[in-house]
Order: sequence, then C-alpha cells, then structure tokens
Amino acid sequence: MGAQTLDHIAFPVRDLPRSEKFYQEIVGLTFHTQRKNADGSPRHTYVLAGENIVGLTLPGVQIPPSESGAPRYAIALGSEEEFHAAAKGILQSGLRCGRIVEHGAGSPWSRSLCFDDPDDNHMEICLRRNGPQGPSVSHVVFETKDLAKTTRFHTEALGLHPIGEERGEKLFRFENDQILGIKEVAELSERTKKHGRACHVAFNVSQEEFDRMLVAIPERGGRSLGDHRSEDGLRPPGERSIYFFDTDNNYLQITAHGEENWDLLPDDEKWRRIQENRAKIGKGISSFDAGKKSA
Repeated sequence: MGAQTLDHIAFPVRDLPRSEKFYQEIVGLTFHTQRKNADGSPRHTYVLAGENIVGLTLPGVQIPPSESGAPRYAIALGSEEEFHAAAKGILQSGLRCGRIVEHGAGSPWSRSLCFDDPDDNHMEICLRRNGPQGPSVSHVVFETKDLAKTTRFHTEALGLHPIGEERGEKLFRFENDQILGIKEVAELSERTKKHGRACHVAFNVSQEEFDRMLVAIPERGGRSLGDHRSEDGLRPPGERSIYFFDTDNNYLQITAHGEENWDLLPDDEKWRRIQENRAKIGKGISSFDAGKKSA
C-alpha cells in the first residue's frame, strides 16, 4: 500500500499564452481548460499529458534554474514519432537543453531529453520502458539536503517503493510505476525554496491510506496545511485531501477520491462558493485570488 499514482503537477509560468503555445505545439500536450480569477482574469491553464493534468500557473517566479537539475518535471510521450517531433522542436527552440540520452536496459526509460522551458523550469521528455504507456506525467525529481531523512519520509509516510538510482538521483515508484526521484544537494536552491503560488505535485491515495498518511506525514517531518478547498466548499462528497510540505519544502498534495468529480466546476460557481464560505467565518478572498497579483 502507498501512494497509487502521480496525478497532477503545477509549475510557475510568467507568460501564459507563451507557455500554452510551447506545451501544445512543441511538447505535444492537449489543451484542457483555462481557470480564471474572481475578476475573470487568467489564473492558470491546464494541459493534458494523457489523463494527467499539467498546470501552467501564474504569476510565475523570477528565479533562475537550479544547478542541480531539480526540481524537474518529466512528461512521457506515447511513441517514437511523438518523442522525436517534440525533441526536434525543443532542440531548435533556442532553449537551454541537454542531448538525447539512450538509457540502459535496467532504466525505467529508454530515451530522454532534459531542457529548461521558457520560464526556467527544469523539464524532461521521455519514452518509458515500463510503467504508464502513452502520454503521461512520468516522474518528478526533487532536491534534498538529507537523503536518509527524505528516504524515510517517502517510504514510511507516502509508502513509495525504492527502485534504485540513476543520474545521481534516488528513485521511488508509485503503485502504477510512475516515479519520484530525489537529488541530494548541499543547499536547497531558490527554485525549491520559492516554487511559486499554487504550484504543487499531487498524488492519489486510497481512502485507507489517506487515514494512515494523515498521521504519518507530520510524524516523519512533513507539515500539513489542511485543505482549503474543502473549507471553501469545493470537494465532492467523500473526497478527502490535504496539502503539505515535505521535509525539503516541496509543496505536495494527497487526495482520496469520492464518487463524484468536481474538477471542472465552472469558475463563477467556484468563486460564489468560496466567497460564501469565507464570509461565514469573516474572511474574504486574497488579492491574488481577486486577480490583482496574477500577472
């Protein structure tokens, strides 16, 4: 038992139209929806890697890429043709990128390319040797200052399974063979310390594991932030979730789903519920939610 899947990722972008164009036209992802602030201004755009949501999130951060190569977000593509088309576009884009790597037989990946996107996020495209086939979020890689402590957190709190090391990164797998990696560093980069408003990585868990993790996350050094979406009336019946920081300041989420899906609740209904529920406790919405700090 443990975290079942890596469900969605969200990272900071400064120019939403530019990022939408890049991830759809170059990487080959599919437009899903754009979410709005309370005033109707753009907040973030969701694109799809298969069934996984990739969130392009304003207002971005003015922070250069880390030297460690992490945090890094990796998208698996569905075929050799898709990989080579995306790799060609990335290599010709003028962005900072590495070279196409052919991985050995023991690797979860057969081929990969690391690059920095237009907003200085470390990214990767790959072809999977095992695990999810077809477009998906393949893996994420985080920094850590204490490899042993972070290993305990991911194995004992999140129930992930160690599967070895590659490129100096220790790898853990989810139940469906998606992967989380950790890279030991002397000091956490500014990209880890200041990852951007609403930028996080989310895991799906069972209802039973949710109860266990609720206790285990703070016991193993994490810090729970509760669930503001539940407080705002945005969780469907039976769904439970918390946001939290791990032992290295990575912003994460676990969710145990109920029987309904409210992911595409219309923005006007979302903000009506938020404002109604916050008014009950004498609170309003932030300037960020109002749209005053979204760009």
